[in-house]
Amino acid sequence: MTTWSERSLRRGILAAGAALTIAAAPVMPTGLTPPAIAHDAVVGGSPANGEVVSEFPDTLTLDFSAAVQDGFNTFALSRTDTGEVVFTGEPTIDGRAVSVDLPADFAAEPGQYQIGYQIISSDGHATKGMTTFTYAPAAGAATSTAPAAQAGEPADTATQETAEPASNNMTLLWVGLGILAVLAIIAVAITRSRAPQPAPETPAQDTTN
Repeated sequence: MTTWSERSLRRGILAAGAALTIAAAPVMPTGLTPPAIAHDAVVGGSPANGEVVSEFPDTLTLDFSAAVQDGFNTFALSRTDTGEVVFTGEPTIDGRAVSVDLPADFAAEPGQYQIGYQIISSDGHATKGMTTFTYAPAAGAATSTAPAAQAGEPADTATQETAEPASNNMTLLWVGLGILAVLAIIAVAITRSRAPQPAPETPAQDTTN
C-alpha cells in the first residue's frame, strides 16, 4: 500500500527532473550554434599579427572579416612585458579596415606590443580581441643616442686640458716666488759681509810729563 509520504517523494523527484530538463534546454542549441553567425574576426593588418618590424609604425590598422559599424570602437596599445598601456584612441572606420594614428612624439622602445581592440561587429555586437607585433630596430637606430654622448666627451677633455695648464702656471708661480725669496736672502747676506769694518780705536797718549 502506497503511503502519503511515498507519493510526496515521487512527486519531488519528478519535479526536480523537470527543472533540470528546462535548465538544459537553452544550453543545447547554443552549443550547436553554427559558426556562420560568429562575430567578425581580424583577418589582416599593419603591422600584421606576430610581425617583427624594424621601424615603428605611425598608424595601427586592423582588417576585419566584415564591415565594422560605427559606435564604441577603441584601440589600446600596450607593452607585452610590463602590461603598460602606452596609447589609447578611437579608430577611424573604412569598411572592414579600422585604423588609428599614433602621436608624432610617441616614444617607442624595442620589444613586443599588443594592439587591443573593441569594435562593433557587423552583427551589432561588441567584439574584443588583440594582435601582437615586435619592434626590433636596426643597430644604427638603437644606438642613435650614442654619438651624442660621444660628442660631449671632447668638451670634457677640453675642460680638463684647460684646467691642467692653469694648475701648472700656479705651480711655476710659487716656485718662482720661492727662488726670488732665496735670492733675496743670499743678496742680503752678501751685502752684510761686504760692509766696511769700523777702524780700531787709537789708545790715548799720556801728556802729563
